[in-house]
This record gives sequence, C-alpha cells and structure tokens, in this order.
Amino acid sequence: MVRDGLVFKDEDGQVIFNQYSFCELVKHLLVELVGISYEEASQTVERSPLAEPVTDALGVAIFSHDLPYYWAMCFYYGNGYWWEDKGIPAQPEDMDAYEALENKIMEKYDLKEPFEWE
Repeated sequence: MVRDGLVFKDEDGQVIFNQYSFCELVKHLLVELVGISYEEASQTVERSPLAEPVTDALGVAIFSHDLPYYWAMCFYYGNGYWWEDKGIPAQPEDMDAYEALENKIMEKYDLKEPFEWE
C-alpha cells in the first residue's frame, strides 16, 4: 500500500517520497489528459511500478527523473509513446498550462509535493 512520508537517506542527503500523492497526481493527470475514468486511471497506476514498494533513494530518484506527465503517458500508451505516430508529445507542449494543471490537481485533492529533497 502506498503512503506519503517515506524517508530515504544516502550519501548525498535525504529525500521524503510522498508516494501516495505521486500516484494520485498521475491518476488525475490520466483523467485530465487522456480522458479516462478515475477508476481506470487507478487500475492503471496500481498495476504500475509506481505502486510497488520503494526501498532506497535511488528508487525515488528514478521516479523523480521525469515529469508525472511522462509516467501518465507511458503507463497508458506504452513506453516510447512519443516515437510512434500517435501524436503524443514527449513533454507537454505548453509547460505553463501543464504546471497550472499539476498545481490545480494538487490543491484540489490536497496532495503533497511528491519529492522533497533535503
């Protein structure tokens, strides 16, 4: 079961991984950007590596390397979703609008920042 407040330390410092908030953000991005139901988005995320236990800071770093947009598109359309002729950009075309959407979702559902590096 995913939850917020997972703390991992390594030689570079500490990260707090809010896994529940991260998974919820990806689910709501799927609803908003792909147009699927919340139930389908939940099933998609729950079957993904995002919902698996994370054991160290490196595991968190792998998830934080890409935008939540990437994870949403990858889990719905498949790895390399931008290579094929699907018309799906690798990154959001309007980053300001994307960031506003992320912020709106996080505020509406009271989600925490997914990654807090210290």
